[in-house]
Amino acid sequence: MAWISVDQKLIGGKLRTLHKTIGCSRNEAIGILITLWLWGIDNSDMSGLIPFADKTDIAEVIRPGVSENLDPEVVAEKLIECGWIDRQGGDLYLHDWGDWRAYYNKYVRDRKSNSERQARFKERHRNPETDNASGNVTNNVTANVIKKQGAETLPEKPPEEKAEKYGKDFEDFWEVYPRKADKGACFKKYKARIKDGYSPEELLEAAKRYKAQCVRDHTEQKYIKHGKTFLGDSLSFTEYITAKTENAATAQQGIPDGVNPFRIGG
Repeated sequence: MAWISVDQKLIGGKLRTLHKTIGCSRNEAIGILITLWLWGIDNSDMSGLIPFADKTDIAEVIRPGVSENLDPEVVAEKLIECGWIDRQGGDLYLHDWGDWRAYYNKYVRDRKSNSERQARFKERHRNPETDNASGNVTNNVTANVIKKQGAETLPEKPPEEKAEKYGKDFEDFWEVYPRKADKGACFKKYKARIKDGYSPEELLEAAKRYKAQCVRDHTEQKYIKHGKTFLGDSLSFTEYITAKTENAATAQQGIPDGVNPFRIGG
């Protein structure tokens, strides 16, 4: 079970601006925010990014709890205008998400840490190959424990091994891309875009231009898209390719109805 943290700091000028702008009571505005945040626990990442969401999605979340005289889509827009939801390019972020779910984030981190600690403890007792002086498991045993904890914690491989796994073209893209997170998922999207007909040179160009924009705009790390989102099915990366029309038209054939391939976000 997950939870959010709400304290007296919520009741202040920002909340007052919201309920007056919407035209509802303060308590109703609080209810709208809590409904949004509870939904956000399962529908956003720890930075607050709500993948593939737009104003209509927010309206559907809050619709059951708002008064009949309020238009949920107008309320959703007011949440953005009043700074409770941040809009970065085409992406929506829950503002100060790290504060509202701080306790739950800590719970998730502690739980993962405890799980890893228990795995190491069990492995030491199953395997007698330990260093008596330090109590550390030998390299082979440590490698086994790390594998059980997840591929993301594996020791860094030599460059030639990484290149063999992902290929030089993707490694060049990854080296340039401004946010290093979830490399495996990003690689899957990279391969999908190559299959769509985009060249490694185009994807590398998009990464460089996006990085340059982030540097120019002083974009905070938490607002920089994950690579898997940048290369996602909405094709937001095409905004950063100089000549894109022919390839984009080919790629759009496999996109679900209603998705704009040139919309930043997703």
